[in-house]
Amino acid sequence: MFILVIDPSGLTLDWCLRCLAAGHTVKWYTKGSRSSHIGQGLVDKVTNWKKYMDVADLIFSADNLEFMDEIDEYIKKGYPVFGPGKRAAKLELNRMYGQNVIKDFGGPVIPSHEFKNYDQAIQFVKDNPKRYVCKPCGEEEDKTLSYVAKDEADLIGFLTKRKESGKNGSPYFILQEFKAGTEVACTGIFGPAGWMDFWCEGFEFKKQMNGDLGVNTGEMGTVVRYTKESKIADILMKPMAETLHEIGYVGMLDMNCIIDEKDGTPWPMEWTARPGYPMWNIMQPLMKNEDPAQWMLDCIHGKNTLEVDYETCVGVVMANADFPFNKRSEEDYLDFPVLTDGVPHENLHPCEMKLSKTMKMIDGELCENIPELGTAGSYIIVLTGTGKTISEAKDMAYKHVKMVKLGNDPQYRTDIGERCEKGLQKLKKHGYSTDWRY
Repeated sequence: MFILVIDPSGLTLDWCLRCLAAGHTVKWYTKGSRSSHIGQGLVDKVTNWKKYMDVADLIFSADNLEFMDEIDEYIKKGYPVFGPGKRAAKLELNRMYGQNVIKDFGGPVIPSHEFKNYDQAIQFVKDNPKRYVCKPCGEEEDKTLSYVAKDEADLIGFLTKRKESGKNGSPYFILQEFKAGTEVACTGIFGPAGWMDFWCEGFEFKKQMNGDLGVNTGEMGTVVRYTKESKIADILMKPMAETLHEIGYVGMLDMNCIIDEKDGTPWPMEWTARPGYPMWNIMQPLMKNEDPAQWMLDCIHGKNTLEVDYETCVGVVMANADFPFNKRSEEDYLDFPVLTDGVPHENLHPCEMKLSKTMKMIDGELCENIPELGTAGSYIIVLTGTGKTISEAKDMAYKHVKMVKLGNDPQYRTDIGERCEKGLQKLKKHGYSTDWRY
């Protein structure tokens, strides 16, 4: 199979390598100076993805940052695209639109208020004092700048600082009422045949440090499990089928929500119409198909052929100490050796890596220019472990983490999965995640 991967952020290296190992031809497009180094020497990288659209058997649209208008036109023409175009990406990029879609099919939504002016937002908080979460909205906004305020004074202070900084002269954001509860995500895979007959639930660990302290990083680790039944899917995912059919979407759709600690309402936070990271890496060990790509092509053609294990998988991100700030020069992230001897292939997920020339001791002699996996950024690798319970999977994941050598300053959390024990107790009380075991 000839596979084209359109991946501006360069986050699909692991999947590309699995496709190559399965005997496929892979052309991989990334964008930007930093992502240009990822996968060098490992995958055939291209600079013009449109050149290969007419010859690709499978086109994987792996991100929603770039080219959504163009890709959407190819989807409308019937090209074999797995992943988002503009219509699907809008669910995530415009958070207000994503909430309104849920409102349209009668699902629960968190009261949200739209603003394009800091002064108006500040006055609104003064007039309606509550605890809010400030979330950037719109295609041009930086989604990492969400802010969970402690109270109304804290939020007014945040908005005032944003206004005075002048960094965002034309802001577009929403203020969403804060909801206390347990955060959990649900992912489904959709195509012409509808939803596949399983769901993937996940618990994300977004903060930089143990105990959920520090800055938001995207994720430092995730716990996932496929399940036949999901209460979140019943309420929020299944009713989306009509909308997804209308836009011709084929791909993954994720809903991250807060399960209300009082009454169990699944408050939806945001859609993700693309693979999430590192969740996409962590889902791989539980996929039973030997070919990582054929099931995607089958899905495009209306056949659901993906088979999964119903165990638990824990993934731990190993990063450079500068992650997620990335304030060092580009060269400072390149070509440091990543030694992974002994880690099983299915539990090893390269992220920002490349083929490097390193020094190595062989039979007691120092040898130079030995081809080895090396770093190509700060978000370096994900290590996974599987098991019947979260504890089993966690122990295996950290066993693999200890087998990897990254140099003098690796950064990773040592508590991925631990808060799930209390979280599951709260969820099960309201009928969620009933088949999970800690």
